[in-house]
Amino acid sequence: MKKKKLITLLASALLILGLAVGGTIAFITVITRRNTNSFEPGQVSCQVTEDFDGTTKSNVAVTNTGNTDAFIRAKVNVTWMKDDNSGDQTVSALTPKAGTDYAITYLTDTGWIEGGDGYWYYQSPVAPGAGTGTLIGECTQISTINAPEGYHLSVEILASSIQSSPEKAVSLEWGVTLEEGKIVSANGSGVMGE
Repeated sequence: MKKKKLITLLASALLILGLAVGGTIAFITVITRRNTNSFEPGQVSCQVTEDFDGTTKSNVAVTNTGNTDAFIRAKVNVTWMKDDNSGDQTVSALTPKAGTDYAITYLTDTGWIEGGDGYWYYQSPVAPGAGTGTLIGECTQISTINAPEGYHLSVEILASSIQSSPEKAVSLEWGVTLEEGKIVSANGSGVMGE
């Protein structure tokens, strides 16, 4: 009789243990949810915006067309370009002279600063979809006397952008120095502006 009681007690304990483990597993299965992590890679791009009436280029700025905050820089190339509607982008070896052949007004109170490397830098990161302040208020041709025959004045703005974070990548890639999240010098040259 004692043996039968012991077997019954042992069987009851195993049954209770089985129910407890099974219930716990069922509970964990119901509570545990699958989390899906979606990572969107950063895309860095920009686009120059400007007004041009055929003789005067004005209100030149740059828009961040990427999906992450970015620093933006721009280079202004002024050349004599061949008069040709076929898409010929030939430029003359002669370089137009500011103040003689054309007048250009850079706006330094709009967040742009001039680096010692030929680029203009927008000091602060630009949010996706936002734009910089105006870099060029106005650029117009003064004279055609120095233009080679068959050429016209061309003012081209080349803009580039780089993800603003981590700051070390910006400083290494562009050779700039940042302080408190703003560009303060380029290629060892102090920048002019605010």
